[in-house]
Amino acid sequence: MANSIEGPSGHATWREFYQAAMLELDNARLSRRIVDARNAILDRSEEILTLSSDHERRALNDALRSLHVLEEVAAREKAAA
Repeated sequence: MANSIEGPSGHATWREFYQAAMLELDNARLSRRIVDARNAILDRSEEILTLSSDHERRALNDALRSLHVLEEVAAREKAAA
């Protein structure tokens, strides 16, 4: 994922991508932020399939649901403009 978001280890975590999408105010950049966040969340979901991290799994699911809502709101606003 080519993005300017970087965490302390030099690469972005799914949470950083998620936060960037949720806080993006520029509608022109919002779709890309949502895609980047969704991809980061799905990548992390695949990584933890073999781990028993219920807390993170729930957080990933919650984040995906929130991104879906954000995407719907952005689409409605774009259609109304």
